[in-house]
Amino acid sequence: MAANEKQQELADLPIGTVLAIAPAGCGKTEALAMRARAAIVRGDIAAPRKILAITYSNKAKSNLAARMRTRVGPNWRARITVANLHGLAARIVKAHGEQIGVSDDITLPERPWIYRKHRELGISWKDQAASDAFHAALREAKNGLFTNDDVWDHLAATGNQQAIDYEAALRDEGRLDFDDVIRHAARLLDLSTVAALYREHFALVLVDEVQDLSMLQLGMVEALGHGRVTYAGDPAQGIYTFAGAQPGKVFPAIEALSPATVELDVSYRSAPAVLRAVNALADAMGATQLRCADPDAWPDGGHVTGFFHDDLDDEAATLVEVISGLLENQQTTVGVVFRRATRVVALRKRLTEADIGFEDWTRATHLPGTVALLQRWWPQASKAAEDDPGRLDELVRLCREALEADDADSLDELATAVDQLEQALADDMTLSEALASCRASANPDAPVAAGLHLLTGHKGKGQEFDSVFIVGVEKGQIPDFRNEGPDDIDEELRVLHVMASRARHRLAFTFCATNYGRTQDRSPWLHLLEQAATGNS
Repeated sequence: MAANEKQQELADLPIGTVLAIAPAGCGKTEALAMRARAAIVRGDIAAPRKILAITYSNKAKSNLAARMRTRVGPNWRARITVANLHGLAARIVKAHGEQIGVSDDITLPERPWIYRKHRELGISWKDQAASDAFHAALREAKNGLFTNDDVWDHLAATGNQQAIDYEAALRDEGRLDFDDVIRHAARLLDLSTVAALYREHFALVLVDEVQDLSMLQLGMVEALGHGRVTYAGDPAQGIYTFAGAQPGKVFPAIEALSPATVELDVSYRSAPAVLRAVNALADAMGATQLRCADPDAWPDGGHVTGFFHDDLDDEAATLVEVISGLLENQQTTVGVVFRRATRVVALRKRLTEADIGFEDWTRATHLPGTVALLQRWWPQASKAAEDDPGRLDELVRLCREALEADDADSLDELATAVDQLEQALADDMTLSEALASCRASANPDAPVAAGLHLLTGHKGKGQEFDSVFIVGVEKGQIPDFRNEGPDDIDEELRVLHVMASRARHRLAFTFCATNYGRTQDRSPWLHLLEQAATGNS
């Protein structure tokens, strides 16, 4: 695509502290790739120094890498390193951790172990107050340049026994959780000798999705870049405060650095009709209004459709029929987006009955990279033992050996997939059947492969689909019933905005009058989507 004036301005700015305010679909990732290429062409990045591009998730990392490849060329990896924040932090900890007393054989975070330990300690959303207190105690104890002794003292002072027991279990088993990885990496980058190594290696740091950073993570980035950082993000997409993100503090802290600032306001993603819906939600929270880059590129103007039904089964039947028609185009991408997985049980059942395959982003056994890894080593593992538990053990060993010891994200995804395969064996599936149910991708490196995808709004941030179906625009779903405070409600609107802004050509939303016999109230933002609708069903 041709660059617009704002994107070119961002690309051409000299290396320094830069802030790009970048709403969804405005070509932010493309603009960062352009900035990387411009810096290389100008000679600002002299080999062997490189550019470091940081984003938040593995999916977003794939998207950013794809843009770098397109803009910079096939040898882009020789000049640019793309990482997500936790993966980068894990590499720093593995490489230098012994300087602060962290053994190099420490086990990086694995969600199955963490969730299992939570269950053992009685941590559950059913007791929201206790769960919130548990997570708050841990986050406050670890959100700083704190030693292990500092963490222990803080937890002891809270008197939260569940948090104390959880921390004790981590240490007894030689494990880290996600907050530990960031904490230790930040401590290491606070050492002048370690920070100097990375500053010498990376001449420019690009940060995508800056609204997802905590203040501790922002400190890490500043230590890495030291006045040579380009931050790109959008307060309206700040939907990870539950995971420690602090957009309300991060943006003021960056502005205090007196950055050169560029505000992107042209949408390259969405058709005019879809953009009207996205802008209606943005207007409700005082966020940037986007204009369509090329309205004539969308001959029919796009579609926004509401689906209204009395019960979930009727809703599911209608959606399956509509989605089946869209999938007749084998190149199209369709995203079904929801706030909570329990809302789409009926739809999953109907899709399975209709033999419509889908990539389920809530399951590690459907992540393309993990599936490719499992299927690559299954033939060898299948011959190594006489029973499925033995074969699974061998499969895990082979897959782990194929991964780098500091590849935290892939190791975590593998552990989660193995946990799900173990559950399949417990449900009397054979390992061969369980692996066959994993959806393979023709291109595991593609951010979004053609076909149908099921995902939460949080999982979808940074991605786009030709068609998006937002399921359950109902009070209790969107906003989630667990979030009732003013700040929580504001974030729930941002979640809905993120969901809607994933769509390119078609945006659909659903409302169901009853949920398993219980009457559902309308979401407070349903009327905004209705007003933008080009049709209802």
